[in-house]
Amino acid sequence: MAADLMLGRLLPPDFLNQTESVGALPEWNDLTDNAFDDYETRLRRVFEKIPEQWNANESVTEDELIWPILRQIGWTSVLRQLNASAVGRLDVPDGIMYLDDDAKGRAMRVADAKAQYAIGTVLVEAKRWQRPLDRGSMSDVAPSSQMNRYLHRVGEVRWGILTNGAHWRLYYQGARSISQDFLEIDLPAALGMLQPDEDVFALSAADRRHLLKLFIFLFRRDAFLAELPDGLTLHERALQEGRHYEERVAANISGLVFHEVFPQLIRAIAAAAPDAPLAEVRDAGLVLLYRLLFILYAEDRALLPVHDARYANIGLRGRVREDVGRRKDRGETFSATATSCWNALDDLSRVIDQGDPAFGLPPYNGGLFLEERTPLLSRIRLPNRAMADVIDALSFERTDTNRLYINYRNLSVQQLGSIYERLLEFEVAGVGEEIVVRPNVFARKGSGSYYTPESLVGLIVKETVDPLVEAKFDVFRLAVDADKREHDPAEAILDLKVCDPAMGSGHFLVSLVDQLSDHVIAAVANSHATVKGYVSPLVQRIDSIRRIIQDNAKAQGWTVDPGQLDDRHIVRRMVLKRCIYGVDKNEMAVELAKVTLWLHTFTVGAPLSFLDHHLRCGDSLFGCWVRDGVDKVEAQGGRLFVQKPLDEAMAAANPMGVIEALSDAEIAEAERSAELYAGIQAATEPLRALLSLNQAADWLNLSQQDHDIVDHLLAGSFGDPIAVAAGRANPVGGPEDVQ
Repeated sequence: MAADLMLGRLLPPDFLNQTESVGALPEWNDLTDNAFDDYETRLRRVFEKIPEQWNANESVTEDELIWPILRQIGWTSVLRQLNASAVGRLDVPDGIMYLDDDAKGRAMRVADAKAQYAIGTVLVEAKRWQRPLDRGSMSDVAPSSQMNRYLHRVGEVRWGILTNGAHWRLYYQGARSISQDFLEIDLPAALGMLQPDEDVFALSAADRRHLLKLFIFLFRRDAFLAELPDGLTLHERALQEGRHYEERVAANISGLVFHEVFPQLIRAIAAAAPDAPLAEVRDAGLVLLYRLLFILYAEDRALLPVHDARYANIGLRGRVREDVGRRKDRGETFSATATSCWNALDDLSRVIDQGDPAFGLPPYNGGLFLEERTPLLSRIRLPNRAMADVIDALSFERTDTNRLYINYRNLSVQQLGSIYERLLEFEVAGVGEEIVVRPNVFARKGSGSYYTPESLVGLIVKETVDPLVEAKFDVFRLAVDADKREHDPAEAILDLKVCDPAMGSGHFLVSLVDQLSDHVIAAVANSHATVKGYVSPLVQRIDSIRRIIQDNAKAQGWTVDPGQLDDRHIVRRMVLKRCIYGVDKNEMAVELAKVTLWLHTFTVGAPLSFLDHHLRCGDSLFGCWVRDGVDKVEAQGGRLFVQKPLDEAMAAANPMGVIEALSDAEIAEAERSAELYAGIQAATEPLRALLSLNQAADWLNLSQQDHDIVDHLLAGSFGDPIAVAAGRANPVGGPEDVQ
């Protein structure tokens, strides 16, 4: 399909791939067959001049391929390398494109470079033929990092085009994440001019024509004009329609989950385990649904190796989802005793958790698929009749005429998280002999779980995090010492600690991962451009993590797509492990936040990051500095009484730094993180137990309120006793949420 040769999250792939969806935009039909044929002929002429085994440098690729293609799609008013001689080639994009000669003339008449950019419409960054767009090196930053930096720095220009001649990307400054939310089209594939070794996806003539039309439609000059009465450009309308499309898909899935799928799962689990408490049944149903949605999302986004023939023998998409759909279409009856669907899900869950080279899968053991976490699911087997209905409902949308495959790649992870969140509002109750699932209007109030609307997230991040990021770069820029590595801004950003005191499914934290990752990527490019010959130490670290994952995959026979190990993927993983903290009073909210963040930062070939030390169940409204609590104990004469367990707790804090430093790039590191954290919890237990005794509070002559404060400090507002006991965690719920 054409969507297989489109990358990025700027617009939903299926929205672009379905003519009835993108065709709702008026300009789609304005691009007539005759106009399309003319564009195609002119673009082919440009490519036909390129030798079959071409290996041109950047300058030749620009002159002979990239700028000629841009001229053929209407971009004739261009200025290349503005002020490059003054500031260096790396510090400015390769060109700026204007809507017409009048705008270009006005730009040429002003001396200030910023004013020249402000008049422009699209930044252009051109690279040598087939240069990887997301890989940096010790001698050069990743091209996508440069584009990220340009769009952050030149605020007046909203759009950017990055290309290596073959892959063409459209970037938007207003996207949730500049580094992730682009649109990439493989132009040689769209023209039917793939090299033999690149022909991975066989395109039909209709798919190829559709893909090429999308390129012309979205990259040509006319797409950037605001000519219709609403004053919007084609891209602005496309972004609006794309969001509406995502919302419709999410709303359809939400309705199915709340009113059909979750109640079915609960009734089936209750029937399979009639003696289980309803609270345990509810938690098992939530975990089972999380696992299903995780797998469907990961398969549709190719986070799991769906293109590997070995995975077909264990995956759900072809073996279960499509098979159930075909059998439903034929009106077949599913067994009330056989459990083949359950067995397939159970097997895949175990393989995802433990890994198996027979299916090309490394171990991802984040905890979601760990059998010990939900023992009830290990004791039961749901029949095909129940599982087939659930899988069918989650896999196919029923219309008046047919059933359409639900593609989870059209959902953002935030939308998936919102489905999880609303599930927390449902309770399981026994009404007579019937088990019912019903909304509980007091569920959030009772658990203290309130969630930040997405509309506020961007503003919060901008106002709280952006100034801190800028301050890190100011320190680097003003440093007078010879070795600026000590003040490297990218590394400094990764030292930030940000806590969401009521994280819910992790909406704010997901956006925070994106924003901080963008800043880290831009900081690498900024530092290289600011200091001649400077190389950020982060470049080597990223490359080291990538090599570890690739070497392990090769040695173990795992399937790893190199394109999913680009700099931007690895940086997001580093941000998650080092910068992100969260608290919620609802224990299941904590678990679903982990699921959301795991999906959002999924790195093929690497285990799911250890997050137990940063995402905790606790009361963020109750907190104060640990040092103050310890001082109060000393003032009351109780230091001797708590000296030994307090010293043990303080000493146990040291491994926390080791956990922070581990990248979890391989299973051994993830397991080491878990082991160290288990040791920390065990070492602090004596102190927590001691201070939880009423007689201890009486002996120390502390009031019950004083005792509660000390005990809560050592238990941790994050549920993390050592981070708090060592005085390294700020109180949450106040102005120091962001350190």
